[in-house]
Amino acid sequence: MENDVRYQKMTQAPLKKTILELSLPNTIGLLVIAAYSLADSFFVSDLGTDAGAAIGVVFPLPVLMQAVGYTLGLGAGSRISRTLGKQDERTASFYALSAIVWSLILGGGIAAVGLWQEEALLRLFGASDSLLGIARAYLTPLLWAAPFMCATFVLSQLLRAEGLATYSMIGLAVGSICNIILDPILIFWADMGIAGASTATLISQILSAVILLSAYLFHKSALRPFANIKLGALFLFGKIFVTGLPSLFRQGLAGLATILVNHAAAEYSDAAVLALSLVARVFLLVFSICLGIGQGMMPVVGYNHGAGNTKRQADAYQFAVRLSSVAMFTISIPLIIWAPEVISLFRDDGEVVRIGAFALRAQCAILFSHGLVTCTILYLQAVGRAFLGTLLAAARQGFFFLPLVFLLPAKFGLLGLCLAQPAADAVTFLFAWIIKKTRIKKESRQQKLPA
Repeated sequence: MENDVRYQKMTQAPLKKTILELSLPNTIGLLVIAAYSLADSFFVSDLGTDAGAAIGVVFPLPVLMQAVGYTLGLGAGSRISRTLGKQDERTASFYALSAIVWSLILGGGIAAVGLWQEEALLRLFGASDSLLGIARAYLTPLLWAAPFMCATFVLSQLLRAEGLATYSMIGLAVGSICNIILDPILIFWADMGIAGASTATLISQILSAVILLSAYLFHKSALRPFANIKLGALFLFGKIFVTGLPSLFRQGLAGLATILVNHAAAEYSDAAVLALSLVARVFLLVFSICLGIGQGMMPVVGYNHGAGNTKRQADAYQFAVRLSSVAMFTISIPLIIWAPEVISLFRDDGEVVRIGAFALRAQCAILFSHGLVTCTILYLQAVGRAFLGTLLAAARQGFFFLPLVFLLPAKFGLLGLCLAQPAADAVTFLFAWIIKKTRIKKESRQQKLPA
């Protein structure tokens, strides 16, 4: 009965209202995740520029965990939405079980390899000799958090896929608020220093994972992944992985981009590493709004794709693109105006503020483009067009960013490094626009109503 109500909402309720209702908790949940990342930078900045730079060096690790979580979560979530659109709860439950188990397996693998090769991992991330010791202190508790962090990202996406965006938001918000409260307590009162920040993350991720898992244990969800456990469900990993490939490329290449920027910035100074790290974290906070709208669109698209209503799924995409593009443009204006003040909130160092303000303004100048790019990737993922979605996801920080991050700094130095990502975003926007006009527009002219 509960799933019937949700099915009616996704396929027949007013479209804009439905997407807004799903987008708001999605956005809040993503904002609080980004907020605790910024909270680490805010409190750790009192320990010095080297401590702030160390957090920037380790930043690719949480990005890697997000890549695993989003690949499994959005991959399984897309299939769950489409399966529920066909009103097949049993198969949807198997997809959920497979994604949860694999998140723990892969998260545990990241923790084991990382703890075994901590120094090599930090060198790979771009840690200089001066940052190695302090970065290692921050890294160790974060590695222990890997299985829980991967599971948290997966569980939050699975709940959103069936329309339980508010429950997902609560689980993420409680953990993030806990992290923000624990940061100053562990860093300063318990005198743990930078290790206190990552220990707070470990505790908060365990709490979030438990809350999100309770939706299945206490039957808040329409799915029953643990009611009929079958080993065969694990073999659904291949289907989940293929569908989640766009997320793997989007997040995985973001991690690679961070590593390359760390290495390049280290050639100039620790201040450059910290400045560009802060810009990346501020961007992550702002991007959460765009991503939240796109993820609010996904279950609507998935349900209607499964139900055969391609006209409604295309209309959902068009509305999400417009909404997220306007939101990104609106946010970019105050950030451009007050960029120095934003950076100085985290580190009142003249060199850090100078570099960070320029990089933030350059990034915000093209911020509007993420509405079209992000919603197009998520739409293609929601309807199961993994190859095209992966191609677009790989474009921003793969095909376009990778050559630019080498060419522009070689020609223009630190200025070129700050401009590499905005330049890649501009070209990616043109690529997404071509896909929208040539592929997705055709679907808006079709209409297949549910039988």
